Amino acid sequence: MISRLRKSHADLRRPGLEKLSRRYWKPVYQYVRCAWAKSNEDAKDLTQTFFVWLLEGGEVLKKYEPERGGFRHYLKGLLRNFMADQRKALGRIKRGGGVRVFPLDDDLMALKELVPDSKASDPDRVFDAAWKKQILDAALARVREDFKEGDRAVQFRVFEEYDLSSPDARPTYADVAAKLGIKESDVRNHLFAVREKLRAEIRAELAETVTDSRELQDEWNALFA
Repeated sequence: MISRLRKSHADLRRPGLEKLSRRYWKPVYQYVRCAWAKSNEDAKDLTQTFFVWLLEGGEVLKKYEPERGGFRHYLKGLLRNFMADQRKALGRIKRGGGVRVFPLDDDLMALKELVPDSKASDPDRVFDAAWKKQILDAALARVREDFKEGDRAVQFRVFEEYDLSSPDARPTYADVAAKLGIKESDVRNHLFAVREKLRAEIRAELAETVTDSRELQDEWNALFA
């Protein structure tokens, strides 16, 4: 994704930039909310303004040098510089005239659960926490879609009952088997199948914004550290 964005003509680059914006708006919003200590609406406005800046001035992406580190770190650096001067930030919002690249209201409650008190949190940490949630949610949504029909639906139901249950009230394999009317060995096999698919989808999600296997492993380690 990043390679295509860096090489594409401006007209071809915008759809990719919009996709990139949707991928990273939650981490960016959380960073802004923590670093700026303004209202929620101000944070949403400045998040939009940051992505407008990326969309309209895509030259900053051409300066990204993969050999110097992963894109997530580069994006945080851009955001840190963008936020450094609050007077300029306020001017950007004013000039933006309330422009909206995409809706920011979806899942804001879930983000607030990650950081109950944004003013008492470290911006870098909440960026990474929101990034992790975004990656896992996107991968899980694709797995859920892939396992929604036929026998595969039972496999995902097992996964929901066991892996997506509360750690404090997790059932045994026998409990899940009895509830779904299947063998205990089936529970084990179904969990293996869905977990393998989820791992593959997570790696596919991560692979879109890295340039080699080393970076991919670094992001995997960061995700599950």
